[in-house]
Amino acid sequence: MHIGMSHHPCGKSYLPRARKQLLLFMMLFLMLPLWAQHFVLRIEDPNGKPLANVKVSYSSQTLFSDDDGIVKIPREAKSLHFSRLGYMDKLLNTTDIPQNMTIVLSVKAIEHPVIRVSELNHRSQTPALDTRMIHPDTNARAMASVEMLLSESSFASADNKLMGERQTVSLLGSLSRHTLVMLDGVALNSAGEAFDFSKIPPSQIERIEIIKGNASAYGGSSAIGGIVNIITKAPDRPDQAELGVTARAGSYDMLSQEYQLSYMKSRFGVFAQYQHYSAQNDFPYVAWWDPEGSYRRKHNAKTTENLYLKSSYGVGNHNLEYTLSTASFVRELPGPINYLELYDDSRMSGSNWFHTAQYTWAYKQILNELRAFYQSDRSSFRNLEPTNPQNISKYHQDQKNSGLQNSLSLVWDDANLDFLAEATRLRYDFAQFNLVNGAANTLRGDRQNLAFALRGAYKYILGPLDAISQLSLRNDITEGVSHPTWRAEQDISYLAGARIYLGGTLGTAYSLPSLYDMYWIGDSQTIGNPDLKSESSISYSIRAGAEHQLGGLNLALYHNEIDNLIQWRQIFLFGSRWQPFNVGSARIRNLELNGNWNLLKPLSLVGGVTFTEAKDFSLKADGSPSATYGKRLTYTPDLKINLSLKLADATRSASLNWMHYGEQFSTIDNAIDPLPAYEVWNLDLMHKFQLGKLEVQIDCGLRNLLDKRYEIYAYTPQPGFNWQLGIGLRYTLH
Repeated sequence: MHIGMSHHPCGKSYLPRARKQLLLFMMLFLMLPLWAQHFVLRIEDPNGKPLANVKVSYSSQTLFSDDDGIVKIPREAKSLHFSRLGYMDKLLNTTDIPQNMTIVLSVKAIEHPVIRVSELNHRSQTPALDTRMIHPDTNARAMASVEMLLSESSFASADNKLMGERQTVSLLGSLSRHTLVMLDGVALNSAGEAFDFSKIPPSQIERIEIIKGNASAYGGSSAIGGIVNIITKAPDRPDQAELGVTARAGSYDMLSQEYQLSYMKSRFGVFAQYQHYSAQNDFPYVAWWDPEGSYRRKHNAKTTENLYLKSSYGVGNHNLEYTLSTASFVRELPGPINYLELYDDSRMSGSNWFHTAQYTWAYKQILNELRAFYQSDRSSFRNLEPTNPQNISKYHQDQKNSGLQNSLSLVWDDANLDFLAEATRLRYDFAQFNLVNGAANTLRGDRQNLAFALRGAYKYILGPLDAISQLSLRNDITEGVSHPTWRAEQDISYLAGARIYLGGTLGTAYSLPSLYDMYWIGDSQTIGNPDLKSESSISYSIRAGAEHQLGGLNLALYHNEIDNLIQWRQIFLFGSRWQPFNVGSARIRNLELNGNWNLLKPLSLVGGVTFTEAKDFSLKADGSPSATYGKRLTYTPDLKINLSLKLADATRSASLNWMHYGEQFSTIDNAIDPLPAYEVWNLDLMHKFQLGKLEVQIDCGLRNLLDKRYEIYAYTPQPGFNWQLGIGLRYTLH
């Protein structure tokens, strides 16, 4: 045998071929270090089929698998994160894998959760793609529910901020009545009136969901500006019973007490709360006609009692839940400072009840929710002995809303489909009393509504991008009149260290005329209009931004066109009086920038700015511009800025907030100079500590630190510096 050489039978040598093989072997040997610098991975589904466009993230880099499921990863990568829409994420340490390996991603089955008592929070249908969540800040307790909303630059209010005062909000420059408010998915003001957030104390709120822009496809009437859905609290600590007591004191003789019980055990859970507060709310102010003088806003006392209860019982995939929120109040109502003597005996008293019973059933990809609800809102007004008796009055209002709602949600693979059917009845009673003989002049409004809605969403891959398309359709039939609405939504995102996204919406909305506006007969200077038509609108929005664990930035543009806009106008027919009319059209544009930055672990900065252009574009019957054409809508600030700097850990916090409101007009013709811009500084402090099973929290809220004197509504001053101090005790029984 001869090693290294062979001969062909015909005598020819194989040496040239051997040299080629040796050369090829040496080249492969020399290339091994290059191959060794990468992991070569093949990614498959459970059936062995290659998966393309799988994101493989390491450090700050992101790669994608090719059509054969192959991806090459540098060996310096320490850990790998695999993700693809519709599949379970996988995290691997490179020390645990060989150089070549097949990775199998499990299919992600999207199912509704099995209902348990510990999951008492309301679950809505498929949410809007631009839904924004607001959670109560436990380190800076809100003095009122409206404070949670006003922490966003999208919201504004023309009401007094003191406890017990009526508090409404406008969203994205829309009118207050164009924000639909819901409680656990049930509409509270679909009749067309603005909602008073003082009816829901902040201590009852688990979180708030916000949909901006036209959203009638999600809730029906009154959602021209958007939707605010309040999710109420439930027990949050399984297998525990807790008692809580909170006492607060503040400026202008404000006193508050709150008692709370939370219990969750096995299949049963209950959360109950009682609150009582009172305040004089008589604060000093400066009158525009006498800047050097000192005045005090009197006749402004408020007293309120709130009771809240949520209970739940669950067995397997079935759950029963009952929620009650009720309040009674007495409010003294001082008039504007230029007409104090006309209303220095006026007061309003009343009560409201919100009942909801819900049965939920879930099985694999099916979830069904059946709700029955009843709401009652009563109020009585009297102004019988004012100093100037020109407008003495006494009347009573009662509005009841009841109905049934059923929603069915189906989920399979990457698609969601929701069905909703709802039947409601709204009744409004008004009684104006004759002050001579005591007789009552009464009016009644009765409105029935039947609604059907369909919503579908689909998630899919666009190359390296994740995409979601969603369409919502709804038709409300009110007294035989159909109000169809729709909303189309799109979201595209890319994950590369940070989530970068682009999205938009296009949709319609409407608002029924308020029964108050239609049937009001409150005094000699105002009268309702039963011939009012529904308002309608079409809008679009475009948003883009980036999200990272260190912070985020979002830019959004909103455009809304409103027709048949309802406004109160002064008319002169046998004297002067005010009456609501469908005056024409309006256009509202918003440019919104929001951001957050986690500077250090305990330090964060959150802020937002919203530019608003809200103008009346009403025409006369002959098509010519009206007297208000091109004028700005009243009480709509052209700019709002919010900035909050917070330093907090688990036991203590300090939060400094700055809010700036731009100028706003108080008359529809803009003939009077606008109310000037103003700014307010607020500070919240908190300290919490544990004594065995007893948790103690002390908090302090300081509002309007610089004691600014300003007006949001004409002839209605706002309070200067004011404060609240509270102590809360929470004891765990077991």
